[in-house]
Amino acid sequence: MSPDGEERERGRSLSDTAMVGIAVTAIVVVVFAGVLTGYLVGHNGRSSASSSAPATTSAPAVPQDVAFGAHAFVQFACAQCHGMRGAGGVSPDVPALQSIAQALTVEQLSSIIEHGAGVSTNPEKPFMPVWHGIVSKHQISALVAYMKAGFPVVAGADALTVPTNQGDAVAGAVLYQRYGCINCHGPNGLGGVPNPQSPDLTVPPLSGADFHGEFDTPKKIADVIRSGSVIGRAPIVSMPHWGTILTDRQIQQLIAYIDTFS
Repeated sequence: MSPDGEERERGRSLSDTAMVGIAVTAIVVVVFAGVLTGYLVGHNGRSSASSSAPATTSAPAVPQDVAFGAHAFVQFACAQCHGMRGAGGVSPDVPALQSIAQALTVEQLSSIIEHGAGVSTNPEKPFMPVWHGIVSKHQISALVAYMKAGFPVVAGADALTVPTNQGDAVAGAVLYQRYGCINCHGPNGLGGVPNPQSPDLTVPPLSGADFHGEFDTPKKIADVIRSGSVIGRAPIVSMPHWGTILTDRQIQQLIAYIDTFS
């Protein structure tokens, strides 16, 4: 091969080598860029996720009697008439308690809980039921402590959520607890809760032949739920009027659950 040919051959070899080097370099750059991009995306995603995640805050600690009163406020369905934490807004005939509780004495609040307020046979107006014999002295004291403390947020003191799309009887079972029916009529409507000055000495059960003989149609059950029942004078336990508190749909769901007792 002539000198010129050898020179051209060396030139081609060097060119090929350079091209390979450039290609390898490009591949390394692409791989590194991909790794770097993946890291940045992942890191930013985690940062964004953590920054957008809701901050978890716990309710401030309160005295035990106040916490107990907050749970009793939900258990005895006070919240279903007076609003969560006594804020009102449920019925124009049922007052909010946040300002009233501060204006009344401990003795006045205790007496109202035990003996009721505005008890009436008027089915158009809700009334405060007589809780004598149902809510204990200890529970009344705790309820008053909770009100006097200004209705603070207490962890877990929340009304039950009524499930949807699971049938009327399921919804009614939760309503039965949410609205405090269970406190007077007992689990599964079995009764047995004392009401010493009433004619039969107990709060009537919602199961058995006597109940279903007297309330033998859904309308009769709905009517007494709406109007409540006042037998005599306090301290006889009275059933509150639910006509402007519960919707027709909720009453229908309660009846579906009560029907399962038989």
